[in-house]
Amino acid sequence: MINRTIYTFSLRTAKILLLLLTGILSVSGLLFTCYATDMDTQLVLFQWDNLFVTLPATAALCAIIYITAALVVRKSASSLPVLKILRLFVLCWCIFIGVILILFGKSVPAGDGYSVYGMAEQLAVGDTSVIHPTQSYLSYYPQQIGLTAAFEFLIRIWNLLPSGMPAYHFIKGVYLLLGCVIILFQEKTVHLLWKDQLAACLYLVLAGLNFPLLMYTSFVYGEIPSFAAISIGFYLLTRLLTEHGASSHQAHDTASSGPRFTLPGILTAAGSLFFLTISVMFRKNSLIFIIAAVIVLILWGLLHRRPTFVLLAALCMACSLAILPCMQKFYEYRSGSTISSGVPAMSYFAMGMQESSRADGWYNGFNFNTYQNADMNTEVAVAVSRDAIRERLAYFGANPAYAVRFYMNKYLSQWADGTYACRQATLATFGGRKAFIASLYDGSGSKYVIFYCNLYQNILYLGVFWFCLTSFRQDRKQSIFSDYSRSEQLPSYLSLIGVLGGFLFHMLWEANARYIFLYGLAMLPCCAKGLSLLGGTISNNVLHGKFRKSSKAHRPDATDTPATAK
Repeated sequence: MINRTIYTFSLRTAKILLLLLTGILSVSGLLFTCYATDMDTQLVLFQWDNLFVTLPATAALCAIIYITAALVVRKSASSLPVLKILRLFVLCWCIFIGVILILFGKSVPAGDGYSVYGMAEQLAVGDTSVIHPTQSYLSYYPQQIGLTAAFEFLIRIWNLLPSGMPAYHFIKGVYLLLGCVIILFQEKTVHLLWKDQLAACLYLVLAGLNFPLLMYTSFVYGEIPSFAAISIGFYLLTRLLTEHGASSHQAHDTASSGPRFTLPGILTAAGSLFFLTISVMFRKNSLIFIIAAVIVLILWGLLHRRPTFVLLAALCMACSLAILPCMQKFYEYRSGSTISSGVPAMSYFAMGMQESSRADGWYNGFNFNTYQNADMNTEVAVAVSRDAIRERLAYFGANPAYAVRFYMNKYLSQWADGTYACRQATLATFGGRKAFIASLYDGSGSKYVIFYCNLYQNILYLGVFWFCLTSFRQDRKQSIFSDYSRSEQLPSYLSLIGVLGGFLFHMLWEANARYIFLYGLAMLPCCAKGLSLLGGTISNNVLHGKFRKSSKAHRPDATDTPATAK
């Protein structure tokens, strides 16, 4: 009983928090748009939306998406493989646009991506000088060692081919395929969770229209491979939980005789563990999604009295925390040198409380400069960062209006940018772009990109909000002892719990709209289900309204005299 109470309390708490979060996202997304027009300064601009324009445009785009998906479902009912055709079309569309961006976008690695790629090139030819305790990028940011290893592996493959082209073109081609992996496994997750063909079609249409996803396949960094691994890991984990967990009532009554792990279950668990672990190798911030998976596993294990789920949670966290240190040790052994512990996390938290030239809480060099000025002494850097945090807290306390404005700007600059900074991330080029492509970055075409992405983000937030609202309404009708339906169980909220963790984390950590891109992708499956529910609600209300109107029109008025009485 206590396990069931803990599970139900946790599930309902998650639903309430997610309803509040998605409600805030929906309102702020409708009211504000954040974007950058000057690609040199990349200053984030804040704009109030004209609701007389954005509301009808959002409704029109949403209607087009819904009608397209509904038509596919209707055709599928006539035994035509329309869903398979839609899936193939979306994947081919994403590859086609990706190839166009590779050929004509001409993006090159820049910033941190350039540093990681450059080190991987050196390592691929046997130069291990980049492994150094002080004169190395990795000694500032050792968390990049996993992505460096992945790039080195791909570059070594590319170097075997007789081509004089840079290897980052090959990496972008791999990213195109990984983008398709994201779409395929998220669609499979939608099928697995809700068995809703309309929601699956909606997901495919939404994925094909996701402009930032198309753009980020040309961004040579850790976002795409890490989320591809998360998509596979979450699908396998969801399948494991749904196949090896009965209903809450059955778990309570038949805990001792319920299904046990078989070989397929063990393989599914191992696959999930592997992909979730390598997601952290590509991008350390993936730990936020890992924590969400660990929470769900522990609560699911308590509910169904399955210690194996708790064990899997412990393994998942242990492997995720160990993967980067193990890779660091490998490279240190290979080079005969060492890597310093890197910029401490405290410096990132301090920087997240400071102003920046782009937006409040964004990168301003504090973390790097503090570590460098401390002669790469972690303890000194932590002490300086703590002093900076105390100073900002005192200033916030003395100026509460400023503090509210600061964190409001920090929030909006990340979560109200429908482009997720995809233009800034893929800005660097190795040659001149064609006029049309160049206009999408900082020319006349950029305003259309920003406007479209804003509409798309409005639909994303609306769909997720409706999903959470519908779930919350159903939850209010149930007692703590009620059984939840399949769609109401905690695995349905796995990705959204990760989004909630990401929201809290990046309100404290260094801010960047690019960091929110993956949370936008994580919301897509629930958005698709939410739009399916919203469409059904509207259809039912319209049909019932017509039925009531029709019944009223044919019902004899109480004051009329029957013809037989005349």
